Amino acid sequence: MKFIYHCSQFYKMILVCRNLLLLVLTLSLSAGCSDKVRIQKTETKEYAFSKDGNSGIDSLVEKRIQPYRDKMSGEMNTVLAESVQPLEKNTPESRLGNFVADVCLMQCNQRMQSTGGSVADFLILNNGGLRKGLPKGNITKGDVYELMPFENELVVLTMTGVNVKKIFNFIASKDGAPVSGVRFQIQDKQAVNISIQGAAFDSTRTYTVATSDYLANGGDQFSMLADPIRRESSGLKVRDAIMQYLYIQGKTEEKIVVNPDGRISHVK
Repeated sequence: MKFIYHCSQFYKMILVCRNLLLLVLTLSLSAGCSDKVRIQKTETKEYAFSKDGNSGIDSLVEKRIQPYRDKMSGEMNTVLAESVQPLEKNTPESRLGNFVADVCLMQCNQRMQSTGGSVADFLILNNGGLRKGLPKGNITKGDVYELMPFENELVVLTMTGVNVKKIFNFIASKDGAPVSGVRFQIQDKQAVNISIQGAAFDSTRTYTVATSDYLANGGDQFSMLADPIRRESSGLKVRDAIMQYLYIQGKTEEKIVVNPDGRISHVK
């Protein structure tokens, strides 16, 4: 009987200890979840990065990437064609803008004709998409990649004359942009005296416009392009259109010559 009594007492002690432990844990968790808990200390440390302090080269990594670097350098240094003058961007028109726009319209229409798509009446691009000019002398693949580093594709949009006028007015408000197949003047930030493919602009008809998919999606504030009657993809990247043209010019040994032609001008 004494043994049973002692066991009973021992069991009660265990229950008391367990309950006390549960109470302590509950109080601890409650304190941890309390909104009175505050960060007591914060520590920060600066890690300075500089050319002098971080100039070490990992020889193993360098050895692994060298063959790829050599291959890429050889590819990017491939000469496509030769230009008699440097091609730089400017407003309201420029040698670079005229060249890229004319080349892209021609290449896009050739692609659309071969696939049974709609041929564009004119083309528009944005100056911001032309990241670097093309040099006088040899033009390499690397030069074209620096000019057009994006994967933008040429698309053809069928649009109402009303929205087309909005396009030209928006370009006029920006003091010009790369265009091809269209001519107009800028007066009070509005497009006037517009002609497309040599014919006077008619706001009651529809037109087909070639542009990049970036602008067609409303990029660079070209919101009027995002709601066309019809949209067709050419499957041709802007960069590839430029390179294809330059490659042909190089093979035929025809040098690149581009001059402003007054396609966008200011009313005097």
